[in-house]
Amino acid sequence: MIGIGEGAAISAAFVWAFSTLLYKRFSHHLSPFELNVSKGVIASALMALCLFVAQDTLYPAHSSSWAWLIASGVLGIAIGDSAYFAALRNIGPARTLVVESLAPAIAGILNILVLGVYLGPVAWLGIAVTTFGVILAIKPNKAQPLPDKTHYLLGVTFALTAATCQAAGMVLSKGALNNEEISSLWAALIRLASGTLFVACLVACLKSHSLNKALTLRQISGKRWLFIAVFFGTFIGLWLQLISVNNTDPAIAQTIFATAPLMVMTLSLIRKEAVTKAMLCGGAIALFGVFLLLQG
Repeated sequence: MIGIGEGAAISAAFVWAFSTLLYKRFSHHLSPFELNVSKGVIASALMALCLFVAQDTLYPAHSSSWAWLIASGVLGIAIGDSAYFAALRNIGPARTLVVESLAPAIAGILNILVLGVYLGPVAWLGIAVTTFGVILAIKPNKAQPLPDKTHYLLGVTFALTAATCQAAGMVLSKGALNNEEISSLWAALIRLASGTLFVACLVACLKSHSLNKALTLRQISGKRWLFIAVFFGTFIGLWLQLISVNNTDPAIAQTIFATAPLMVMTLSLIRKEAVTKAMLCGGAIALFGVFLLLQG
């Protein structure tokens, strides 16, 4: 049965799939750190405005909850998202998403180690089947040339880092939401703002990066598409992620997020791009895995 958490996770996967297609076009105009700062500042401003309009005052009252969310933002957004953008730049979306498929299993293990919460055998089977289906659907084929060894190793390392940090970010967020009643939007803003501030400090210290470029987006064409990607992928997507984590297990949420590549495949079909039999078969297997997950 699909509950609020699972429904929010499916919606988050869809908006992230849509925004990934747009973020890819900016990964060669802005460094991963600069792109992370740009999307973080824009989305944080949108969240703050939304909180003001809604007069939402359900922010964390305990310092421990702030610590959970700040740590989640630094790991999941500052490090995780930057590593994700770096992986996209080095090995492209297909190979990046293959490695990212490990995130649900990592989230399940961290859920046990950090929160002491165990999933049932059917749920673990669902995670395994979904992960296999996603890997089968998006595994690069012979038509995709292998990048040079240095970029390939860097890209895989970045993708592994992204998968681990994003899974850890979800589990830490769950820790804060278990601690007390917090608005999902407040939790999303604290995560995003802390992660963005951390990256902004790094960008300001690195001579090869420009904080001014990240904030002003000067000499960057097609800014409206970046705003659209941020609105859906970060503002709406992060909010939906926190709603999902607040209402279901982080490993389950992360598994459903991992179906985002299947959404990309669906969008590719709509755009009349080539879709292989492996993609269709993998998609069917992954959907069956999600069904098992929801049953478990």
